[in-house]
Amino acid sequence: MTFNSMKRSSKFIYVILIILAFVTVGYILFPRLRSWAIEQSRISRIDQSIAVLPFKNLGNDSLKYFTNGLTEDIRNSLSRLPGLKVSAAGSSFKFDSSVVNLKEVAAKLQVGLILTGTVLLEGNRVKITAQLLNAKDSFRFWSETYNEPIENIFSIQNKIANATAGKLERTLLANDRQIIVKRPTERMDAYEFYLKGRESWNKRTPPELKKGIDYFNHAIAIDSLYAGAHAGLADCYTALGYGSFMAPEKTFPEAFKAARRALELDSTSAEAHATLGYYNFYYQWDWAAAEQEFRSAIALDSNYALGYDWYAYYLTAMKRYDEATIMLRKAYSLDPFSVAITTDMGFSAYYGGHYETATRELKTAVQMNSRFAMAQIWLGRTYEVQKDYVNAIIQYRKTLVALPNWPVAFAAIGHVYGEMGEKESARRILDTLTALSSKQFVTSYGVALVYTGMQEKDKAFEWLEKAYAEKSNWLVWLKSDPRWNSLRSDQRFKDLANRVLLPD
Repeated sequence: MTFNSMKRSSKFIYVILIILAFVTVGYILFPRLRSWAIEQSRISRIDQSIAVLPFKNLGNDSLKYFTNGLTEDIRNSLSRLPGLKVSAAGSSFKFDSSVVNLKEVAAKLQVGLILTGTVLLEGNRVKITAQLLNAKDSFRFWSETYNEPIENIFSIQNKIANATAGKLERTLLANDRQIIVKRPTERMDAYEFYLKGRESWNKRTPPELKKGIDYFNHAIAIDSLYAGAHAGLADCYTALGYGSFMAPEKTFPEAFKAARRALELDSTSAEAHATLGYYNFYYQWDWAAAEQEFRSAIALDSNYALGYDWYAYYLTAMKRYDEATIMLRKAYSLDPFSVAITTDMGFSAYYGGHYETATRELKTAVQMNSRFAMAQIWLGRTYEVQKDYVNAIIQYRKTLVALPNWPVAFAAIGHVYGEMGEKESARRILDTLTALSSKQFVTSYGVALVYTGMQEKDKAFEWLEKAYAEKSNWLVWLKSDPRWNSLRSDQRFKDLANRVLLPD
């Protein structure tokens, strides 16, 4: 064999080896490349929306608060990602992740992705398994198991959120490819009290709200720098003030103090900004400051359903009904199973004069939860404004089944009796309110309503002045509430409305 023929033969062998190498590499990598391509195709076809279903608690049932709190914290981390719709915990938690039909859940929550998993807490260790699924066909984009000391719980939350964000190619900031959530506390006992407080807050009843205050105060006593605990404390006081379960002077200033402290510790707290908006709206009557805080809350967390809901309260009081409807629809899209948001859609329609819409929404809310007092009382209000007094009283009495001895419901009944001309029945309601006042807070606004129904105007204005001295949150509805129609032409009413600084 000549030298040239040997050279040609070597080149031929070299080419064959290169081809074989490419074939081998392709054989090894092609399945992975194909899998990657399929995965990217699936992600590109779904809308950028996710629901974090409650992780299943594999341990002691008494630790369910911990599992639910952990799930909500992961959800909150994801909610900060720009452009990603994250279903509210309240609606997502309606589903048991171990038995649900993912396609059906996704349709109800209007999301394309589902994040779920399990939690096992044993001694000082926690084992968490998480998986990200395509809701349409249950394709698993990612799954991982973490078995670490309980002290690493916040690190695990970050890992899960970042793994999810990585699949979605989402980032918190333009130049930052990691979701970095600062460790909220160094004390696990403070974190446990915080989770218990949030569990109580989510139930919204007066006893649970007071328990929530105790839990959050325990967390703060352990770690005074715990911003989340201060924000939770503010939320509980806000809810107690709104429902007149406690006097405004004992609730709203406490909510303000806690929210301000939360923002001093964490200026990015959407919850604290929303609470300050609530405080400025319902207690300070500082409309500009209220709107600024509500808008700040939404800007910080575009998935904060409660922020949109509370902002809608403000817009409704300002008679900006179309804007209120937009905010409520946004809140509803994030939390479609929230009885409170459905109720507030009816409440806003009521003040806008759309009584048929209000009745329809409120009936839906009552069907969702027959023991939700706000839905019952607002449905009663829609019947009353349409002169259906019998059904109005029926609804108000159902409210008292859900919240026994609630002065607001008694006052509503007394006003209807007055409108019906049944003054003796109305006076018995006044006697009931007097008896209750020796045991609990009774809003003067409610007493004034009963006298207004009875057409005793001087007495009505006497109690409205007391409501003004109390800084009653109900006064923000003075110009909108049709139950005051018989007083509107009186100069005393006009003067009071001006002092509350209500816009025309």
